[in-house]
Amino acid sequence: MYDRNVATYLCTDAIFRLHRLIGEHPERPERLVAIDAALSRAELRGRCCTLHPRPATREEILRVHTADHLDDLSARMGDDHPNATGWLDPDTYYGPGSLQAALCAAGAAVDLALKVLSSQDDNGFAAVRPPGHHATRGQAMGFCLLNNVAIAAAAARAQGARVAIVDFDVHHGNGTDDIFVADPDVLFISTHQYPFYPGSGEVNATGEGLARGSQINVPLPPGCGDDAYRLCFQMVVLPALRRFSPDLILVSAGFDAHHRDPLAGMALSEDGFAELTRMLLSVQPRLAAVLEGGYNLDALGKSVVAMMETLLGDRPPGSAPGPGPGPGLDRRRGDAVSPEAQAAIQSARRLHNL
Repeated sequence: MYDRNVATYLCTDAIFRLHRLIGEHPERPERLVAIDAALSRAELRGRCCTLHPRPATREEILRVHTADHLDDLSARMGDDHPNATGWLDPDTYYGPGSLQAALCAAGAAVDLALKVLSSQDDNGFAAVRPPGHHATRGQAMGFCLLNNVAIAAAAARAQGARVAIVDFDVHHGNGTDDIFVADPDVLFISTHQYPFYPGSGEVNATGEGLARGSQINVPLPPGCGDDAYRLCFQMVVLPALRRFSPDLILVSAGFDAHHRDPLAGMALSEDGFAELTRMLLSVQPRLAAVLEGGYNLDALGKSVVAMMETLLGDRPPGSAPGPGPGPGLDRRRGDAVSPEAQAAIQSARRLHNL
């Protein structure tokens, strides 16, 4: 650990475990149990500044979602239906505690973003659920009810900040893309497995109107690991961030690109997630990460610990090594940059003049 004068905020709370399904589902309360246990074993929680969640306000939510969407969620699972359960799409359930958890997840993301924004170089992580990056302006989908990162970004924008969102979840953040597709003041960068759910995130999807160029999608082939992601960040993500010069970086921190994740086909390691975090901090130390995916419980806990150690300064920043040739593409290692991955990265780089 090295000396620094930086606060790292952490929001994790039992309220986010209220969102649950009676039955099997990969997006389950045990995800947060695993994160909490891993942070405790690593003795990291006591070193963070605790951030207590509160429900997002209607005004905060309506900056990005339609009133019809919010009212529909309230009608299905609000105070008038305290025991309601059901499905919003084939993947997305709700139960008696879901609306409370979703409102507090969005509120926690807002408070974390504004805390970090108001500092000189603080950072933090919100271990919240349900996740958010698939929720569009008017639709819940892909396990997501409200778009936590988008609501946080809009709150920071209301303070006059330039905001960049980096989404390294294995799935394309189609909801965030939808919400900011025509907003030139928010830079959205998504690295994701492609083709894969939800089927969006083509490299030529760059934004609309005056926002053309403010959306950078890097669709990567299955099997990409630490070296491929490092190259992608070196060649595309970091140059785009430096050109945009954000006041705040928000991270849709999905850990389902881990090589042990059961729902995807990427090959990142815990050290890989730490390195991505370290690279982002090298551009803008004011970084606020919000949990998205990650469904192998052990891998999720260890990956969050690796990211938190980086935010806390236990893994000091330095020049990232260049991509090595590796012994060949291997889901257990993911340490070769395949020709297909190189082509995808170069395509995004050329398209955005990076």
